[in-house]
Formats: sequence, C-alpha cells, structure tokens
Amino acid sequence: MVENALGRLWLEGHPNDELRDGWKYYLDEAEQEPEGEAQLAKLREEYKTIQPEDIKIIDPCMGSGHILVYAFDVLMQIYEAQGYSQRDAAKLIVEKNLYGIDIDKRAYQLAYFSVMMKARQYNRRILNGEIAPNLIYIQDSNSVCREHLQYFGWAMSKIESNYARTQLEYLLDTFKDATEYGSILHVDPLDWGLLYEYTGSVEYPDQVSLDELDVEETKDALRALVVQGAILAQKYDVVVTNPPYMKADSMPIRLATYILEKWETAKYDLYAAFIYRAYSLLKKNRIAALITMHNFMYSPSFLDMRKQITNWDWIQLLHLGTRAFSEIGGEVVQTAAFVLSNSSVKRNLAVCDLTEIKDADRKKSAFYQRTAPTYVFNLKKIRSIPNHAFGYALSDIILDFYDKKSTLENKCVSKAGVVTGDDDFFCKLWFEVNLPDITFLPDSHKLYKYVPFSRGGSFSSWYGNTHHVLRVEDMYNDKLTNKSVRRGDIDFYYRTGIGWSQMGGGTNKNFSIIEKSICKTTTPMIYCANEGELLSILGYLNSPIPAMVLKSLNPTISVLTSDILHLPFIPIMDDHMESIEDVKTCIQLSREDTDSYETSWNFKRNPLV
Repeated sequence: MVENALGRLWLEGHPNDELRDGWKYYLDEAEQEPEGEAQLAKLREEYKTIQPEDIKIIDPCMGSGHILVYAFDVLMQIYEAQGYSQRDAAKLIVEKNLYGIDIDKRAYQLAYFSVMMKARQYNRRILNGEIAPNLIYIQDSNSVCREHLQYFGWAMSKIESNYARTQLEYLLDTFKDATEYGSILHVDPLDWGLLYEYTGSVEYPDQVSLDELDVEETKDALRALVVQGAILAQKYDVVVTNPPYMKADSMPIRLATYILEKWETAKYDLYAAFIYRAYSLLKKNRIAALITMHNFMYSPSFLDMRKQITNWDWIQLLHLGTRAFSEIGGEVVQTAAFVLSNSSVKRNLAVCDLTEIKDADRKKSAFYQRTAPTYVFNLKKIRSIPNHAFGYALSDIILDFYDKKSTLENKCVSKAGVVTGDDDFFCKLWFEVNLPDITFLPDSHKLYKYVPFSRGGSFSSWYGNTHHVLRVEDMYNDKLTNKSVRRGDIDFYYRTGIGWSQMGGGTNKNFSIIEKSICKTTTPMIYCANEGELLSILGYLNSPIPAMVLKSLNPTISVLTSDILHLPFIPIMDDHMESIEDVKTCIQLSREDTDSYETSWNFKRNPLV
C-alpha cells in the first residue's frame, strides 16, 4: 500500500528506475484509454512540482506504527535520491512528513517508540528532545473545565481573544466523547496559530483562589486538543491505513449515530466509514491506500455506497480473499487492498486476483512472481452488473447479457421457505415417524400430519436432500408455535422447483430438482411456470458457468437467492432439445443413486446385492 500510494505519487512526477526496481510491491497501472492517458499526463506535470519535504502522509488508524515505519524507509529512499543526507532526511521525515492517529494511548506509545527508533537508525542525535513525531492518540474534552477559559488570551486583543475562544468552544464541543469516534471525527479548519497563541499563556488575577489550582492541567489539555484538531483538519498527500472492522450491531450507539449522520451508506461496518474518511483527508489529486474486508464490493448492504465510490478514481485493486495472513484462518475474513485518488481522472482499474490461492505464503509468491490472474476493469461497466458488484473478471459476453437484461430473474421467481421456530419438534427424519402418517403426494388444498420437507444438507446435484418430513398440521396451531415461526407462501407448497443448500460451498453450489415438498429457508428455491424451461435452467445451473459468474457477483460463504436470479441466461431453443433429455437422464441417474442408500424412502435393496 505504501509503495503504490506514496511511491506512485513520487514516481509519477519523478521517474526513477532505481527506486522503482527496489520496490517489490509496486504494481504498474492498467493500460488506459487515450482520454484517460491525456488526463494522467496533466496530473504528472502537477506531481513534478512536489518536493520530498512537501509530502504529508498519515495513517489515521496507526496501531503500533507498522505502516508509518515502512513509509519512513520509502521516504528515506526518496530523500536520498534527491541528494539529502540520511541524517537530515531522518529529521525532516519525523518533523514534516509522517502523521499518525490512534484511539488507544498504548498503541500511540508503541508507534512513537517505533518511529523514533527508526529515525535513530539514520540519525544518532534524533533523541535529543528537539523534535517529536506528529503522532497523537485521541483525547476527549469531557474533563476540560470551561470555567478556566477566562484565564487565557490576556496578551491578545479583545477581538482576537473572543474569536479564539469561540473557536476553542467549537473544538471542545467537537471532541466531546471523542474517544468513541476516533479519527473519523470531522474537524473544520480553524485559525490554528491563533489557538496556539491563545492557549500558550495563562494570566492569573492578583487574588489566587481554589478555581486556579488546575488551570495548568487545563492548559495542557487545551494544547493537546488544538494539536489534535489541527492534525484531523489538515489535508494530506497520502493516506495509508488498515482500519478497524466493527459491524453496526456491535457499535456503541453514539458511534453508530455519527456514522449514520455523516456517511449513511457506510453504516453497516466501521471500516466502510474509514474508506470515506480516508478519501476526505486527501488533498486534491492525491492518493490513498487501504486494506479492508472485501464485502463492500459485493454485498447488497453496500449497494448505495458502491454507487458513490465507483465514481472515484480507482487505480489498483489487490483482491486477497481468504487466508491473506498466516495468523488468520477460516473463510470469514476476506480482504482486499486498493489504491485510489480523489482526482477527476477516469482511469481503468488494474486488478490482481489472489482469491483462488488459499495459503498466505503461496499468495505472496504468486504476487512476487506476477503469476496471479490480472484484469483491466473499466468501472463504468459496474452500472450494468447486478447490484453494481465489482465484477472485474466478467467477460464482455457476460456483460453483454447484463446490458440486455437477460437473466434468470426474467424466467424464475424465488420464495422464502419455512422457519419452524422449533426444528426438534416440527422436523424429523422420515424413518423417525410412522410411515402411514406421511403423505408423499400432497396437494395444496389440504394439510396433513407429515409431508416431505427439504432443509438443505450435503451437496447433491440434480436430485436429493429430501430425507426429512415436516409436522405440517401443527405449523398452523398457534399454541404449539412461537413468535419466530414463518410459514412461507402456501401457494408454493409442494410445487416442483430448483433448490440448493444455503450454507457451505461458497459459489460452487449443487442444484437439484425438489418435488412435492415444503422447503426450509436453508434450502433456497426458485420456481418456473414452464417445466421445459425449469429443466433447461437446472442444466444451466449445474454447468461450470454459474460458479464463474457468482465469483464476480458475490464471492462469499453464503450465496443469496438474488445472486442466482442475477445469473445471465438464455433458454434452450427447440433445436437443442437433446439437452433437456440429458438433464432428465442426469436427474434419473441421481435419483437412482440416492435410492441406493437406506436413508432414502425409495430404498429397495443394496445395488451390490
């Protein structure tokens, strides 16, 4: 992130092959259209005027300072390339280039130590106390005694003093409960020099009283808030960060309310708010880089956010997926690192896809060797992709389907399944109840004691996963059900449809025909009025195409029914009817395989016998 943000900002205006070759993480931009290339040429002319001392880089979630320490080394290389000595460069980097914020004082202390030790590596006299890094931890104004403000600003004119006090009152209001908000807090630009002067001296009356005892503490607190406000209000050339993740239902109420008011489309996760915050911290035409969870690129919850942020200037995307870090296993944490600018350039996005590699070391190796799949993606295409998903791997043929609105949504309807509220009571395996109590050929006008019930299960293509029965007669007895029961759409009870297991498998789903059953929500279902089209759709869904497309629409653990309906589709024409016969054959073979197990209610005997 540092090399492709800070490094890119420098190399675009100051090409240097030696620096470029030494940055092993640096990625080249995508090939651009002539219009985009012309806009970038103007941008490079602007970057030529940047000098090393001008660059301000901030990590608003610095933690223990890993990103800042790496940025220190990159800045040192830039300074040396411009002829600075290491000693002078180290002092300038601490004093002018690096900024950091964290909500935790202990993290701030670690970051402070890390940056100063890195500076000490290049300048032995850096610890003489003459300079300090521009690092802070967020402090609130709750404990500041406002009555003490009367003792400040005596050396200033009445007009200046009143103006400074008004601004200081604004800061005190802004930083109330600041430790809950952290660096997402927005601070308006103020006259910081005036505030430094105002809080710099204290004038006591001739008669000292108990009120003045803690004024010096107030002075220190006010100076800290002024410094904090100045750093938060300032604009930066580079923003690089790894923001915290926190879902909306885990946020403190004040934090959730602030995000809702400031960035409503980011309300579902704290990291999404930091994407907006990082962008707002940038100077015009400057660069930010972040690593976050990747669901902002796909989830329906972030649809409105995508409609906004895809108008930004996206430069690069490194799609890491699962297991990007050896310390974090499992499928839940899926990440993406990206570089963007707040310029008006509309460039093609360069994408490196590492999601198919499930090991951190192998991901790293594929990245270094440039063997991972790469794509050039024009973000304008997102407008025709369902849910505005970041479908960078979709081919032009698939995108053409979407332009023509040719999807399964035009052929099928989905219906929510049943939620029993108490599976132990309402749901049984078919062999756990009396066989005469099960109605295998129900109709939609009558309720029975037990009927076939599909509640998901193991992967089963074409046919299967119908081993349960539902105590349907009691589903409509309010004395036996609880508030969580959901009975679904009774008009779709027992209708033939296509189902799959909601959990597991990711985008590699197995689809099967489900007949004369009621379905649970764990078995999502789609229905089609025409039987021939239903078989055609089943054959299509069990082909390799859906998994390839779903990976671009929603590469998460749980694929939604809406994702299935958004798959591109053209029905099989009459001259391809043999394909329908193939589907029927596959269903029959799968049925015979299912019935060869004793868990099937159509089991006759073991096929080996």
